[in-house]
Amino acid sequence: MADGKPGTAARSIQGEQQDAEQQGYVKASDEDVDLYVDRVSDDVIACRERGRHLFPTIRQAGIHFTGVDDEGLFLRRLLCTCCRLAVRVEKWEAVRRGNKTRFARVTSGLEYQEGPGGERYLAPSGRGHMTPRQIGDSVASKALAGQSITALRKAVKAEAKQAKNA
Repeated sequence: MADGKPGTAARSIQGEQQDAEQQGYVKASDEDVDLYVDRVSDDVIACRERGRHLFPTIRQAGIHFTGVDDEGLFLRRLLCTCCRLAVRVEKWEAVRRGNKTRFARVTSGLEYQEGPGGERYLAPSGRGHMTPRQIGDSVASKALAGQSITALRKAVKAEAKQAKNA
């Protein structure tokens, strides 16, 4: 009895850390990120590396509602112009004040659709969260694969020296 309650044993620091790691934020492994980067298009990589999607503005796309939800809110759906797999679903409220009608966005969320050929924006579940930095690191590592670090360092120094002298 660690705390006076029967059946509860004192936890070690390592045990508490393991519990926290298993319940909280789990970062994807470098290998899982590399596999993901290998199988998705450059447009998906651009959104993932940027950490956000590119949705058109109201001035660019206009405002067109695609439906009304159960609460009477207008629904607007926008497709990401880059990856074309993310859809921002906005809910809008219309309020009449005197002779004017005002529209206000109440909430918005993301939905992901499957692309042609079965491409998906999200990585398979159970692999952990992939950060934009991990995606960028993977792309850079693949672009520089096979190069000698020493040769690369010398080439960069030579370019910098040449630029300085020019």
